[in-house]
Amino acid sequence: MISEKESGFSKQAEATLIKQAQAGSQESLNLLLLRHERLVHWVVRRQWLFTLPYVVAVQEGRRGLWHAILGFDPERGSRFSTYAYQAIMKYVWAGVKGEIRRIRREIPTEVLGLYFYENSPDPARLREWEDVHQCLLALVRRLPEVQAQVIQMH
Repeated sequence: MISEKESGFSKQAEATLIKQAQAGSQESLNLLLLRHERLVHWVVRRQWLFTLPYVVAVQEGRRGLWHAILGFDPERGSRFSTYAYQAIMKYVWAGVKGEIRRIRREIPTEVLGLYFYENSPDPARLREWEDVHQCLLALVRRLPEVQAQVIQMH
């Protein structure tokens, strides 16, 4: 974990910044997020991410850190990093679980190909294929631009 020397401020200074962030100070919140960025990476590196990309896991960890800052009570006597560790881990695992659910919902293209492939397709089957194709295109249009391009190129 990060000591007072490494973080650059004492427990009391950290408590003051946390109280300011909870009161709505964006500057204090940003400073705390920056100062504890290493903690997020430390936690993420020690997690099994399944197929969740590291960058996405770090972003989920940052969400956990943000919630930890807003929910921490400095009067309870524990270090912030101890409290934040649990929140960061919780959000990273929520991201991993979401990734697992996403993968389970995917239908392999081989299955789609076998289902819709015929040597002499009838018009009803062609209409059904076109409907599926349009639905897939609509889903791709809802993705962020970079991800949509990756899907379209694939």
